[in-house]
Amino acid sequence: MARLVIVSNRVAVPDEGSVRAGGLEVAVKAALKRMQGTWFGWSGGIAPRSTIKPRTIRQDNVTYVVSDLTEEDHKEYYNGFANRVLWPILHYQLDRAEFSRRDLSGYLRVNDSFARQLHELIEPDDLIWVHDYHLIPLAKALRDLGHKTRFANPL
Repeated sequence: MARLVIVSNRVAVPDEGSVRAGGLEVAVKAALKRMQGTWFGWSGGIAPRSTIKPRTIRQDNVTYVVSDLTEEDHKEYYNGFANRVLWPILHYQLDRAEFSRRDLSGYLRVNDSFARQLHELIEPDDLIWVHDYHLIPLAKALRDLGHKTRFANPL
């Protein structure tokens, strides 16, 4: 049976007794209520590279798979390329874009790392919905690993 696999930069892992209602969280949870699925992405945590591995949390028939970033990845991927280049460009603020080859390298490295982690999780008939400009190269990275998985276009 096909699963829906939603991939976003950050995953809102549920906390006991915590009430949140962010826009992405509301949309993702609604989608996953209708179709069995997994929400994959960054945990929001920072850790040494040697300890990073995906963690799985299951709650309310939803599987959350999260992974930490290294300090270097967070700096280059998230604070660097995603927020200093892509965010300004995609919000029509070209004068604020600050390109760095190092940040681009980190951005591509994290997308490749996420692709390798997803490679272990996804099945051929899964439908993958990639959300966030943080993950533009992710589909190609999965294709490079041999996946012919379907990608959803939520627009």
